[in-house]
Amino acid sequence: MTAPNVGWPLPKFWVGQHDHLHALGVIAVTVAQFERSIDSLYYFHPHKQNLPAELAKLYYYSLDEEKRLKAIISVFKAFEMDQSVVTAVENLLQYFRWCRNARNQLLHAESYPPGFGGEPDFLYLTKRQSKQSAESGYMKLSLKELRTIAERVREGIVQSGTIHIHLRVRGQPLEKVEQSLRVFAREPLPQELEVPPPLKLTDAP
Repeated sequence: MTAPNVGWPLPKFWVGQHDHLHALGVIAVTVAQFERSIDSLYYFHPHKQNLPAELAKLYYYSLDEEKRLKAIISVFKAFEMDQSVVTAVENLLQYFRWCRNARNQLLHAESYPPGFGGEPDFLYLTKRQSKQSAESGYMKLSLKELRTIAERVREGIVQSGTIHIHLRVRGQPLEKVEQSLRVFAREPLPQELEVPPPLKLTDAP
């Protein structure tokens, strides 16, 4: 098996250090995993209400990203009898918004040479302040900060999975629950996740 070429990308790309890029890749992949888990939450109640799966999919994927999140909480508010579940889902969606925004801020930016005085341990990024603005904003992140973002996304995936399992096994006699899931049948919903402050661009490097 050929060893990975840790020297790639080459300096000619001007896109940052290998470890920084690796962290960005982990963030991108884990947010995609989180999004898939969030999407599947939508189908829980439509399935219980015997709504045809194809119809549910047609409606859900006709919406933009933000309206999909609103659709998820709408079906839970309409059909979920346990208010603690509704609260947990609302918190999860707010947390996902943070993760998605962090991913977008990072991956829609471009690296720029820090110039004289730049610190090699940091990743320097720039992007437009908004879609309607031509003004540039800047970010400067350490490897630790990038990896912390990835860890937070992972926490969201675990939280989503725990809520999924809770919905799946609640109310069932313990002997009818799969052995590997019985611990979840005994446990209440997990505590809410703390939503971090959003990543912000600065006006100057």
